[in-house]
Amino acid sequence: MKSIHLATIAAALLLVAACKKQTTESPDPLPPAGESGKQALAVAAPCQPAMYNLAIDPATGNSFLYKVSGSPVTGSVVVTPVLGSLGTNQLLTCGGAPIRFATGLSYDPTSNTFWGTTGIAPSSPANQILKFIDPNCITVVAPINSCGLALNLSDVERDPTTGAFYAINRGTANPNNRVVKLGIPGAPTVNCLPNFLSPSLFLRGLTVTMGGKLYVMAVSGTSGRLLDISTATGLITATYSYPGAITPGPGVNIPEMGLHHDSLCINRFITGNYDPVGPATLMTDGIPLGLPGGPVYNAMSGVLKPTVDFARP
Repeated sequence: MKSIHLATIAAALLLVAACKKQTTESPDPLPPAGESGKQALAVAAPCQPAMYNLAIDPATGNSFLYKVSGSPVTGSVVVTPVLGSLGTNQLLTCGGAPIRFATGLSYDPTSNTFWGTTGIAPSSPANQILKFIDPNCITVVAPINSCGLALNLSDVERDPTTGAFYAINRGTANPNNRVVKLGIPGAPTVNCLPNFLSPSLFLRGLTVTMGGKLYVMAVSGTSGRLLDISTATGLITATYSYPGAITPGPGVNIPEMGLHHDSLCINRFITGNYDPVGPATLMTDGIPLGLPGGPVYNAMSGVLKPTVDFARP
């Protein structure tokens, strides 16, 4: 009888110890095996913003295509050349002529086609629309100027909600400084939105969010203002001061730059700059005061090539 009581007490003590261990020890850090484990790992992995990157060599003006993954807030940035049929990421015509000082880049995922722009000299060939799948075999198309502008195209971007392409036409006199709508992928027409913008605004970046909101960056020195532009009227509907520097130093008063909005991972604007005489490039991500989540700002120096535009993949 005594041995039965002792066995019962021992079993109870073991049960209490097991319960205590279950409540005080850390859970198994490994996910369960099989498909559920893969899903758990996928959820835990950080989401990295992805974008194409148009970069310029300041010494030669040659233009190059890269794929960028990451941003300052994620802690790492990976830049990979997008190689063409000749084994280089340099933008070349099918005849081998270099595209110098390209000003804009966009990507159409429905056709796996890149579209780009050049502006006035030193862009070469000047004021053209670029079309390519292979960066080493670019078709150069003369734009059809449907509204009589003094053309100086840059920063082309595709609206993911409608498939329409928009670009900046830079100008120093009315009515040239404005957002334009391009007729691509059909005709290469340059169509004016109803209203122009003040020539005092130095427009150097354009992006369209996944929700179809169009923003341009008006730059001055190391700072910038995000302008919310109506695609119906071409007018500014709201202005937001970017919450930090967009260039690392005052190398030029009106810096070239690329602007992107990542709507899938970090829900922030991303910038990169081109400064032919300044220090290393600056990559930033941020949300200005007045937009949900703002103000926030992060920056990393020297992780990008000299950048004039981004494109949504």
